Amino acid sequence: MIVNMSKSKFSRRITWRVILIMSLFNVLIIGAVILFDLGMSRFESKTRAQHLIYGISGKLEAMVSTMEIAATNNVAEIENNLECPEKVQQALVHELQLNPFYIGCAVALEPDYYASQGRWYELYTSFSDSAHIEQKQIGSAQHDYFNQDWYQKGLNLEKGKGYLTALYLDKDGGKRIVSTYVKPIFDRQDRKVGVYGIDININWLENAIINEENKFKEIERLDNDPNNPDDDDVYFFIQIIDSKGRNIAGSKLIDDNILQTILKKDSIAFEKMTIGDINYSISSKRIANTDWTLVLAQHERFVLLHGYFLACVILFFMTIGGIVIFFFMRHSIRRTIRPLRYLSDSAHEVAHGNFDTPLPIFKHQDEITELRDSFDTMQQSLKQYVDDLKEATAAKASIESELKVAHKIQISMLPKKFPPFPTRKDIELYGMLTPAKAVGGDLYDFFINDDKLFFCIGDVSGKGVPASLVMAVTRTLFRNVVTHTVHPSEMVRIMNNDMSNGNDEMMFVTLFVGVLDLKTGHLSYCNAGHEAPYIGHSLLSCHSNLSIGLIPDRDYKGQETEIAHGTTIFIYTDGLTEAMNANKKPFGKDRVKEIVTALPPDICPQIMIETMAEAVHQYVGDTEQSDDLTMLAIKFV
Repeated sequence: MIVNMSKSKFSRRITWRVILIMSLFNVLIIGAVILFDLGMSRFESKTRAQHLIYGISGKLEAMVSTMEIAATNNVAEIENNLECPEKVQQALVHELQLNPFYIGCAVALEPDYYASQGRWYELYTSFSDSAHIEQKQIGSAQHDYFNQDWYQKGLNLEKGKGYLTALYLDKDGGKRIVSTYVKPIFDRQDRKVGVYGIDININWLENAIINEENKFKEIERLDNDPNNPDDDDVYFFIQIIDSKGRNIAGSKLIDDNILQTILKKDSIAFEKMTIGDINYSISSKRIANTDWTLVLAQHERFVLLHGYFLACVILFFMTIGGIVIFFFMRHSIRRTIRPLRYLSDSAHEVAHGNFDTPLPIFKHQDEITELRDSFDTMQQSLKQYVDDLKEATAAKASIESELKVAHKIQISMLPKKFPPFPTRKDIELYGMLTPAKAVGGDLYDFFINDDKLFFCIGDVSGKGVPASLVMAVTRTLFRNVVTHTVHPSEMVRIMNNDMSNGNDEMMFVTLFVGVLDLKTGHLSYCNAGHEAPYIGHSLLSCHSNLSIGLIPDRDYKGQETEIAHGTTIFIYTDGLTEAMNANKKPFGKDRVKEIVTALPPDICPQIMIETMAEAVHQYVGDTEQSDDLTMLAIKFV
């Protein structure tokens, strides 16, 4: 059951990892698409604004251009007949007959231009009904046109120029709200003598704006929040203003500060502005030959409406697609890793020692099949390895058993009974040998013959079984040569010749051999490359003879000295001085000297060796022993 849970976790881990990677890429893609959609939505709104701006302004400019042509022709006819008021009247009637969509047209002259007409002369021609035209002179003190805006605008124009005024209420002429296209009138002496004007009705402009705004009302309803019915934000509007910011057409929704910003520029392509705490994108254009400015404002929500809508559609379908892909991938991944479950079950059985567990067979030749083949090879290798391990374990057990026997044999070759001479009161001895392995290469030996103590201590190069064999040979040779000579130097010479013959492995032995006369305390000795022993608290002087076993037919120098009663001889191998602690630092000769000199001269040999052994043990701690350790103490009583 635990195995199945781990497998399902592995399947989920792969699934979620793949989904996470895909999700990250989808987020990046969706983000890029949404940004692109919003950018395109803004571009679309800008294009729409430009289209409407140029469409409406184009109609206005076309109307102004038409009036420009008509007014230019009519002004020329009037200027040619200024001397005859009757012909001026006929020119106005003729103009109105050609353009029945005009409200009326007028000629207003400078003060007292016609003396017979008085100070004011403004001849206004208009339709009394759809079929009749009436003319009347409306200039008077009550209708002082000299100070009216349309007259001042026209009078300030240059010759040939025209201008469409802002809306105003014409109480005496058209008797309605009109806009007047004015041009200056010049006499034959090229003097400016009056103003010509054509009154037009711009209700069509208001209707055009309303029609354009109505096209977007349904879109506005789509964007309104249904949970907020009080939301009365205007999302799209068109407004025409004059140079003073007065509204000409459309709803007056732009505050004065924004109006001043708009009027400072001839045109605005697409610029963000805040109107009543609402962000709008403003587009505007100044109408030629007028002081009118056409303004189009789009709510920021309206600008990005299509982008938001398309983004929602994309998010919806990508979410649905992601859910479908998730379940499809989870199913596919589980199906794909199913062979791994079979392999895992088989491997679990093999791990419990069932090496004959059959492995599943797969049809597809892919990495899982290669893994299965690798498992099969591993299974066969494990079986062979276990068989070999059993054989090796049995062989190792046999070797260990043999080494234990060898250890017992080696130890049995050395003196191990202490005190060794319990009936003698003139000598005390104690020895200790601790091999680094089951068997070692250190040796010590001693025996008494004719009141002489023959003793030796040695250290064979190397460790283990080879060293133990050389140690056994050395000990046997020592026992044999004693029967032929009592001189240590001769003993060492004979042992060296025997050890050197056939020594292809070049193994050698450091050896110290001594003969102590127990009656006189006379000590004769020979040192063959061994550590110098202590006599009491002092080191014994030793010649530097070569270790035995290397060069045959070599002479060895012997030495002699006298030992006082109560003196202890302490001999050891280099396993004592080279014992390492955890920091790889040796015990050293200085520590050996400190311990020897600190002990009383008449100390018991056993206590001396046990004290030295305890000091080494405390120094090395748990560090593994690296060399055989042998010590021998002889006290001459």
